[in-house]
Amino acid sequence: MTMVAKKILVVDDDFKDLNLMKSILEHEGYEVHGATNGAKAIDMLGTRFDLILIDIQMPTLTGYDLMRLIREKINGKSNLVYVSVVPKKNVDMSNVDGFIQKPFKTPSFIKLIKSKAGGK
Repeated sequence: MTMVAKKILVVDDDFKDLNLMKSILEHEGYEVHGATNGAKAIDMLGTRFDLILIDIQMPTLTGYDLMRLIREKINGKSNLVYVSVVPKKNVDMSNVDGFIQKPFKTPSFIKLIKSKAGGK
């Protein structure tokens, strides 16, 4: 029996951060999709993701706005986690499933991802 890779969507307007997270997650065996802004992320929601990582500070559609739209559109079927330079104490954590502080250490990043998306 083959296990299907868990699908993760990474939404970050910083290409360096987006590519770093993608490469870490792909190395861990996840199927990773990336979006450089909230509008692109919304367009990708036809696919079911096990986990969506969202940067808070993005132009046009902030992470907060995106999270609200995703919750309305997919009705809580995916875990949503913020990944941000904004200190956690300043983040509105209502209706979100987790938080990863940037810059992060790879082992703690992977541990949180596995707890929210499950193993590969």
